Amino acid sequence: MIQRRYTRMIACVNIGATGRSVIPREKVYIGSVSDDPYDIRTRIVVKRRPGVFSFVGTELVSVDPSVSDPEYMTMVKGAPSRGINEKGFSFTWTLTLEKAENKPPHRAMGPAELWANVLEGCGMVGDAIDLLASLPRGFAANGMLADRQGNLAAVEFGRKKFAVRERYSLQEGGTASNVNCWITMQEEEGDPLVSLNNPAVPNQARYYRAKELLASLDGRIDLTAMRQVLTDHVNRERFAGENPWIPGHGYSICNHGSLRTTHFEREKAGCGSVSAEILDPTAGVFWYAYGWPCGEPPQYGDELLQERSWGTFIGFPLSELPEGEYTTLSGELTPLACKHFHLLRPWNSAS
Repeated sequence: MIQRRYTRMIACVNIGATGRSVIPREKVYIGSVSDDPYDIRTRIVVKRRPGVFSFVGTELVSVDPSVSDPEYMTMVKGAPSRGINEKGFSFTWTLTLEKAENKPPHRAMGPAELWANVLEGCGMVGDAIDLLASLPRGFAANGMLADRQGNLAAVEFGRKKFAVRERYSLQEGGTASNVNCWITMQEEEGDPLVSLNNPAVPNQARYYRAKELLASLDGRIDLTAMRQVLTDHVNRERFAGENPWIPGHGYSICNHGSLRTTHFEREKAGCGSVSAEILDPTAGVFWYAYGWPCGEPPQYGDELLQERSWGTFIGFPLSELPEGEYTTLSGELTPLACKHFHLLRPWNSAS
């Protein structure tokens, strides 16, 4: 189990909104950009197993066995990395860094195992909070949780401690955002490298930009507004090679991270948004965009596969889809998805 620092870790932005902040008011949404080295990809899967809740979500897989960061890939691979289950419980998350002396407990779970336990076993945010607090955790993270009843929570946890940072109901409403550092537990338990106080690391720029956008949209947040936040390019001009934590990972929410090389090199891989997700727990639809959600073409050779970016979201309704894989690591719909193409939701139906 990794104890200190992942050379390339899932560096993401999560957002959430519920109640008075959204339209219509009975809705709740959570969303994310999934940032990885460009040779580590997400794909849509539906899982159905006896005795547990079914779910639709993303699975993390490396494009090639000679992956740019095998240690990181070993830690995070599998499903779910985001998801909605049949009860409407939904989650996204980000990794963060905690103090090196925080050791994993006995039988500590990695991300895929832990989130599978939560997604397959919990129907509401409160249930998920209780389970997350009790499970043995082998990594440090932020979670964004939502359910069909309109509850929304931002939680922080590591190998030692667990905290609920923000929690909103459908009645009171509110918005929340996560990046790759803690806020409630950072001073006591976090690695100072990734703190919001360090402007050299993208967490500061991305967190405050997400908060600014959510505040400007408050009361008018729908699926289109969620996409607006996830495709934001403010701070994109900053050179990602200056990032002291993950060189090659950039500073904008829609992350076009690059070391500006002519080709992809696994020894110094570019890193950015390999997909984006908007989860609608009320409708049970997982909206997914492969590559950069903005759909722009790559500028540099290390932005592997980004020329395949969809630039739009497709909705995957859990209740209507059989078990299996629905997208490939290079952004195509699978034969299973094509067979059930009439059930998928085009983006123009979202609004």
